Amino acid sequence: MIVSREKKKKKPSRYTTFIVIMSLIFTIMIIKLIYIQIYKHEDYQDQANTTATKFISEKAPRGIIYDQNGNILATNTQTYAMTYTSTTEADTAFYKTVDGFLEILAQTGESVQDELILQLNDKNEPYLNFKGTTSSAQEAEEIRFKRDRGLNEDIEEELYGTDIEDLSDTQISAVNEELLKISSKDVFYYLVKSYDLISLINPEPTEENSTEYEEKLKEYKAKVKQYDAMTDEEITSILAETYSYSQLRNYMMIKDAIKMQSFKGFKSVTLAKNIEENTAFIIYQKLNDLPGIDVTREPTRTYPYGVLASSAIGYISSIDKTNEELYDLRGYDASTDLIGVAGIESAFEDQLKGVKGGTTVKVNSKGRVTETLFELESYPGSNVHLTIDKNVQYAAEQALADTMAEIRTNSDGGNTFSGANRGAVVAVEVNTGRVLASVSYPNYDPNIFAVSGQLTTAQNQQYFSPDLDTFGTNLINSKGLNKTVDELFPMSDGIRTDPNDLYPRSFYNYATQGFVQPGSTFKPMTALAGIESGAIDATTTIEDKGIFNEHSDVFGKDFGPKCWIYAQSHGNHGTIGVEKALEVSCNYYFYEVAFRLYQQAGSSTEALDSLAKYAWRFGLGTDPDGEQKPSTGIEIEENFGQVYNFKSFKNKSIVYAKFEIRDFLEAGVYNNGTNFVPVDYSDSEDDSENLKEAKTALKAKITDRFNAIGIGDEESNPDEYAKIILDDVKKILELSPKYEENVKSYESSGKGTVDIDAQAKIVARVIATYVTSDKRTEILSPAQEVYAAIGQSINAFTPMQLAQYISTLSNGGTRYKLHYVDKVTDPDGELIKEYIPEVLDKIEIKDSTLQAIKNGMSKVNNDEDGTASTAWDGFPTSIQTAGKTGTADFGDGEKQYEVGRAPFATYISFAPVDNPEIAVVTVVYDGGHGGYVAPVARAVYEAYFKERILQSDPNYASKSPSFQKYVVGVKPDNKINK
Repeated sequence: MIVSREKKKKKPSRYTTFIVIMSLIFTIMIIKLIYIQIYKHEDYQDQANTTATKFISEKAPRGIIYDQNGNILATNTQTYAMTYTSTTEADTAFYKTVDGFLEILAQTGESVQDELILQLNDKNEPYLNFKGTTSSAQEAEEIRFKRDRGLNEDIEEELYGTDIEDLSDTQISAVNEELLKISSKDVFYYLVKSYDLISLINPEPTEENSTEYEEKLKEYKAKVKQYDAMTDEEITSILAETYSYSQLRNYMMIKDAIKMQSFKGFKSVTLAKNIEENTAFIIYQKLNDLPGIDVTREPTRTYPYGVLASSAIGYISSIDKTNEELYDLRGYDASTDLIGVAGIESAFEDQLKGVKGGTTVKVNSKGRVTETLFELESYPGSNVHLTIDKNVQYAAEQALADTMAEIRTNSDGGNTFSGANRGAVVAVEVNTGRVLASVSYPNYDPNIFAVSGQLTTAQNQQYFSPDLDTFGTNLINSKGLNKTVDELFPMSDGIRTDPNDLYPRSFYNYATQGFVQPGSTFKPMTALAGIESGAIDATTTIEDKGIFNEHSDVFGKDFGPKCWIYAQSHGNHGTIGVEKALEVSCNYYFYEVAFRLYQQAGSSTEALDSLAKYAWRFGLGTDPDGEQKPSTGIEIEENFGQVYNFKSFKNKSIVYAKFEIRDFLEAGVYNNGTNFVPVDYSDSEDDSENLKEAKTALKAKITDRFNAIGIGDEESNPDEYAKIILDDVKKILELSPKYEENVKSYESSGKGTVDIDAQAKIVARVIATYVTSDKRTEILSPAQEVYAAIGQSINAFTPMQLAQYISTLSNGGTRYKLHYVDKVTDPDGELIKEYIPEVLDKIEIKDSTLQAIKNGMSKVNNDEDGTASTAWDGFPTSIQTAGKTGTADFGDGEKQYEVGRAPFATYISFAPVDNPEIAVVTVVYDGGHGGYVAPVARAVYEAYFKERILQSDPNYASKSPSFQKYVVGVKPDNKINK
């Protein structure tokens, strides 16, 4: 029996329902997108362009820098800047807009901000104009430049395909190597295509009427396809038929700036800064013809006195690419913000920079502001008040420049001083440590760095990449040097170096960073140490015998150092005391004082520091084992030199000794006439592991023996030490293929058959003699302390250190921390921080000691035999001055002239003698004689004591050319060297 049943209706599943609903939703979304993207595209695009928002950043004015009298040394002026905002309409009219504003700038003598390092030479050939000066820095800059513009992408795809995401360090290095192979010309071609400059002759059509537009669009796309198939060079060649490379670069430069700025988000790109008001007005009038262009006002750093005190004030510049991330984290906009990069501008960056503000606005399709949405007010930075006195600074700068010019015409014994083109002056208040003047020459005008992209190619090369080839050639020809450019400026890391410090560097602060041997300006320090220690007293007389060979066990009977007067004329100063010795700068006297210091201290290793222990307390170096900070205290970057002391001299000697050992071993002859087969001593990548171990073992034993000198029971018997190192030497001779070649060469030259054992003993004995006898004796000898007594040996200090030393001496023994800054105030003038005088040390000096030294230094300036007396003729007797000249060789005597150098001319001084207020240090590189630079100190005193001088002698100006030139004609409101 069949039973019929009604079929049940099947209910739709939840899954089916979900699919239907989702399909409906997606269908609606697609229809809506088609409606928005296609049908209503232009309406919405125009609306977006009309209502697009952007944030217009407002730079905060940097704080003002004042001198001690309230004269403004660095401030801000409101200037105009031209910006470009990318919109659809602006981008469509890009080339017309660029041509328009470039024409305006050309007519008004302004220039576009050009930071593209891809430049054109006078033959219109592309080249990369690097800012870095070393080969490694330039390579890094080139790689960064090419990567930022995408040149690495094709290389990566070719080497590793398209699927790879993260490259290993090895792969990145391989890509970088390929990037460096791309020529500047090919980079130019690449950017022409990358930035679509072909659109100059094939612009995308705009819709005018549907029929013509469709035809133009079809033609445009066909040409685009055709051009896409061409190489970068082919496209550039086509464009070059109509446009010059210079024109193409202009478009490229601006598109590049827009692209680089795009990495930072939607912002305007600054195309020109610091433009004149008249230029800004012209641009304002033509804004409707220049879509995307706008003119804004912004503060620009200004230095009213130009080069005045530039080495102390510093300058501002754009943020270096390598530091962008660091400054981004600190709230800077690394693409547009400028920072202090030297001097006070750098040291007080955090105080001087203000708080940026800005405005959020709506802009239309032309990039014009249509509505202001939000304003954030900027706030100026704090003000920094310096200790610098503008008028004293001016006198020091001008007098130094004029004195150097005069020195360059001098000659002495056939040697000329035409290289006197670098120098420094430091003037300090001796009772506070306040720096009144700080001069470094050559200087620079910080105004030219205040606007990024303003430097010319010539200026960029002058400051950052000097042409040492041309400089060296001119130097050789002018001085008649028997040297080549390669010898004077050898290549290292692909860049010419300057080992003899011949090239004058504007950015090198010679006042705070330049090391000079003090020469005889150190003699007052030796006098003080001698008297205070009891080695001599203020009345001790010493007979100058010309050659200092009284202590033959130290110098030998015939080889002692000579007094300068003996070296010059075989004369001597006779029997003299400390005051006369200072007046005539008698070397012999101070040689003997130093030796007596050594003897009195026990003639031991510790006794070798008997002079240094006094010098350290005056800021002339620091105890290597002490905790004293190696600094004068100044707020800006400085170097800090060292006085002779046993440990420092020993360490330096060991460094040089390692090179000396290498040289005589590889030459096969020791200076006592011992000859041997040249030894393979230097490390080489080709050495076997066993040979490397043998060389390392020998060098370690030599270093250990050097380190033990003066502090342990070091082996001083050459024969015994030779036994210690013999096996290591023999192993090197047996394992070295290079030594085997040297043996064959030695034997083939007819010098006999080589016995390895015998050679090993000779070499071991030579090394032992050098290490345990010759070099050891040199390190332990008091000879270096004797040389140091007249400012030689390893003594080397900055002018700032010398200023601290002479200030401490003149005020009776109080060493103050030197400082450039008096106080920091807020924009309303309220005090934020005050810098009061800070005492670093207090040295007890007997009145009789101090008086003897002051008397001697006063004689230097005022007595007939004084080495600086001619500079002080006619100076007011109401203000007694004291000084000391110093003349220190660069290198070994006459050899310095062979490389174009000459002695340093150094002069230290203070005044008034009885109650000192100010100390002055002047240094001129290759200046010849310390007495030549004393006129600079006179000019500084005339500026500092101006009112007192005129009060005592109202007619003084007519008697002193320097007073007339550097003091009388200078008023507080003068804009010097603008």
